[in-house]
Amino acid sequence: MIRGNRVTRVLLGFGLSALLLAASCGSTPPTLIVVTVTPASAYVPVSYALQFNATVTGTPNAAVVWTVNNVVGGNSTVGFISQSGYYQAPVSVPSPNQVTVAATSQQDDTKSASGTVTIVPQSSSGNIVQVVSGQTASNINVQVSPLTPTLSIYAAGTCSGSTCSTAATGVQVAQGSSATIFVVGLGIVEGTVYSISGNPADVTVVQPSGSQFGQTNDGTPSVTFVINVSATAVPGLRNIMVSNPNTGELSAFVGGLQITPAGQ
Repeated sequence: MIRGNRVTRVLLGFGLSALLLAASCGSTPPTLIVVTVTPASAYVPVSYALQFNATVTGTPNAAVVWTVNNVVGGNSTVGFISQSGYYQAPVSVPSPNQVTVAATSQQDDTKSASGTVTIVPQSSSGNIVQVVSGQTASNINVQVSPLTPTLSIYAAGTCSGSTCSTAATGVQVAQGSSATIFVVGLGIVEGTVYSISGNPADVTVVQPSGSQFGQTNDGTPSVTFVINVSATAVPGLRNIMVSNPNTGELSAFVGGLQITPAGQ
């Protein structure tokens, strides 16, 4: 009988220890991974591009996989997206004309977020506009009715330290170099998105925010943002473009950026 009590006490002690261990292991909740995508919605004219951004919290692994309508990298019908989130609209309006751009965590493929893109046609004027280097073109794409055009690029240049200036010929940046771009115009406000025409792998744009938006001495809205030109970028003229994801407006400084060969 005494031996049986000892066995019982041992078993009870073991069971209590197991319960305490289980409680201890369950006291720390699992880390919650959250993915967010910006912008949440946007209008993009056919053949034009828009930079999406994904933020991953809850894990040191910030990598995501980008899809368009559940297709990794997209396709020619719904548009393509690079693994840096650079979305290129298709050359014609798909049916339906609304597609979903999504970012899925590489750490946990059950965690994702998405944005909606409405593909709109270009206006006829957008197809025939002729603008030479050093001039600007405003609102050359379709405006979503009853939108009043409010977005335009007046001038572009570069910044050196705290001094920024514009030039009639725009900006020159060499292959493999970086530059702080200075853009002045109407509707240049926080929330607008900046891009460079051509192969998205040639030029990376660091989207501006906060104090990078300001105004010139005469009160004209302005912004500064950094571009990084690949060492393998094809030399030549590119367009500096600004778009408003909320309204679908787009303005371009045609030929406003010239990529020059390294060392020249």
